[in-house]
Amino acid sequence: MGKKKINNNFSKAYAQMESQCQEKFGVSVGGVDEYVKRLESARFAPDREDVLGKLSAYQHISQRFENEPNAARTIKELEKNDVQWVKKFGDSLKKKNDPISRYLKSARKYVRGRKIRRALLIILIILVVLAGAAVALWKFGIVNFPF
Repeated sequence: MGKKKINNNFSKAYAQMESQCQEKFGVSVGGVDEYVKRLESARFAPDREDVLGKLSAYQHISQRFENEPNAARTIKELEKNDVQWVKKFGDSLKKKNDPISRYLKSARKYVRGRKIRRALLIILIILVVLAGAAVALWKFGIVNFPF
């Protein structure tokens, strides 16, 4: 595959990914910029460093396509695997399997688990208090239990 074709395929795949990021975050421009900003703040997102590096590099190349005349012929650093990565990342956005989606999913699961543990702890405390009150009432002869 020639460089011009690789560059054109990259440009199309990047535009598609940009559109998917815009849709994901509800912005009209700068979808990939928004993705990068959010990923930078999601310190524990899976594959964060790898994806940040790739997206930043591809953002720079995309800007060159916009600003340089004849960029499809002059940009030499793109390879076929770069086009494939951008397409694969776009697919992961569609499937909600990208680093931010996976991070948010695990964060929601963690918060849900904490809420459940907290509710169970409160219920346990209430039961212990009620049992203590029942024992106190029984000990002082206020209530007689039939057992």
